[in-house]
Amino acid sequence: MPPTETAYDPLLRRIHWATALLFIAAMLIGLYCGLQPAGTSPRRELLEIHKSLGITLFMLAILRVMVRATTTAPAPPAAFGPVVRALSQLNHWALYALLLVMPVTGYMFSSAGGYSLRYFWTFSWPRLFAGDKAIAHAGEITHDTLAYVVYLVVGLHIAATLWHEFIKKDETLARMWPRR
Repeated sequence: MPPTETAYDPLLRRIHWATALLFIAAMLIGLYCGLQPAGTSPRRELLEIHKSLGITLFMLAILRVMVRATTTAPAPPAAFGPVVRALSQLNHWALYALLLVMPVTGYMFSSAGGYSLRYFWTFSWPRLFAGDKAIAHAGEITHDTLAYVVYLVVGLHIAATLWHEFIKKDETLARMWPRR
């Protein structure tokens, strides 16, 4: 089925779903690791994956912003009132911000705190803040605090999607759903 003027650009839809899967994986790994004692296995190994997913998400977010800036977004469905439109935009902007800020704060924490910065066990990212305890602390506190915001914003996004799909039964999900 070819894209319609009510659907997002095909590349943007692919990036969206790749981001969603990686973001949820990073969230779940981060949540699990936060419940495990520091320095233990498999926490160390899972944090390597978590950080690699974070960097990948950061790069995808930059690509997504570029694609979004160069494509036309479909108009909101006519059934959306001003409140739904405003809340939708607020949630989307929060998601974009979190996709950019969370990897940066995680990098600050790892770089300054002396933790591993390997990308999927291949190469190490440079340590721009090596040994700076203030930056390590700021990165850790910000990353840990924003994790709760991530849970809230992603939860609201998923809940809104389900509400549109199963309660409102409108075409909201179809606008972003991959097409054959």
